[in-house]
Amino acid sequence: MQSRYAFIFQLLIIVGDLLLLNGCFGLALALRFDEIPLQQTDYYDYYLQLILFFNVGWLLLTFAFNTHDTRRTLEPRKATSKVLNVYFLHIFLLLLVLVSLKRDVYSRLFLIYFYTSLLVTMLPWRFFFIRLLRNYRKRGVSYRKVVLVGDGPDLYRFYETVNQHPEYGLRFQGYYSDNPLGNIPLSGDEVQLKGLKAGEIDELYCAYRSDDERILQWFRWADQNLVRFRVVPNLGIRNFKAVEMDFYHDVPVLVHRKEPLEYLHNRWLKRIGDIIFSLIILLGIGSWLFPILAIAIKLDSKGPVFFRQKRTGLRNDEFTIYKFRSMRPNAEANEQQALAGDQRFTALGRFLRRYNLDELPQFLNVLKGEMSIVGPRPHMLAHTREYREWTDRYMVRHFAKPGITGLAQINGLRGEVRQASDIEQRVKTDVYYIENWSVLLDVKIILTTIYQSLTASTSQ
Repeated sequence: MQSRYAFIFQLLIIVGDLLLLNGCFGLALALRFDEIPLQQTDYYDYYLQLILFFNVGWLLLTFAFNTHDTRRTLEPRKATSKVLNVYFLHIFLLLLVLVSLKRDVYSRLFLIYFYTSLLVTMLPWRFFFIRLLRNYRKRGVSYRKVVLVGDGPDLYRFYETVNQHPEYGLRFQGYYSDNPLGNIPLSGDEVQLKGLKAGEIDELYCAYRSDDERILQWFRWADQNLVRFRVVPNLGIRNFKAVEMDFYHDVPVLVHRKEPLEYLHNRWLKRIGDIIFSLIILLGIGSWLFPILAIAIKLDSKGPVFFRQKRTGLRNDEFTIYKFRSMRPNAEANEQQALAGDQRFTALGRFLRRYNLDELPQFLNVLKGEMSIVGPRPHMLAHTREYREWTDRYMVRHFAKPGITGLAQINGLRGEVRQASDIEQRVKTDVYYIENWSVLLDVKIILTTIYQSLTASTSQ
């Protein structure tokens, strides 16, 4: 049942967003023009139109992407990520309007002040609001009274999960079944459940086999008694955390894996970030560091400066990866992985790999669109053929572009692979990244990678 507090929470989010947006607008005006113009000036009408556009645009994007969502299973990080998407789209809409209208009346410095202050205030506000809301529900306020019925195998998992997560705001009022599960406290049989009075239950969670007629009977009973009806299905597969349901006319189809990068706007955001970050690295660092490393590699050992190798990329397509050569040319390069103490490494090569400097040319792969800054690490073709036989979900990694760094790498899941257990955790982590991608997650991985590279000398 819709919580009576839900509207208040959503209204607080919307009002809070608008207060921050308009406050940042006023701050940007004050910083740029030394004051907030309250009387008619040459630019007064232009900036009045701009603030109206900012407010209307933000509201439309808020409702379009449901960033005022307060559902009970919403995590603070995911809520913040949705806001970040709206933030970048807000900038994109402004640029689109300015280019279309061919207007050049707004101060660029003002816009920088505005969007910078909006970013550093809006994200913490939304993150901590959801955290406070979850803590509020955890204390037993704004809860829903729920009842369980049935004997489905996943009913206990639901019962256990809700007990472990009080922030969901669900409070069990009883469990009723003619064939009860032994690990849930029983309140009575199913006939006794029908005797409950209206208002004693907000939601009814039902779990039977999919062909059991009692599901339809309880659905009708719930409607007649103003109780929200829910089904805990037995999908036959465990560890589904991102199931969605699509409808083809009136036929429901379960989608067992959500992939945020399936949405075009998310792919655009990631691609724009890849291009900007790669250009910064290649122009700011590569312009002077690449020639130095190229000369050093040539002086250190015979062979080419760059190492080129076929790797497995997006949707199992092959591409050529670029790296600074860290080994002496050898016939096993495309079959044998680098091992600890590998004699094929050159003296300079060990230094390059220690600080991940051999990976820098891969920013060229990113610019070409073959790789991303963040994603599952690409493997040699021979290893792809081998690892896909070791673990079932290995090929799922290729639903995303391979990355220079990734969630598995910053968690220490890298290096030698000798057996199936060495790759299984990496695959699990890569699949988690694909299912939970967000701009914030990418930023976290990039910053962690930079930190780990800078502190490599103290840890080795």
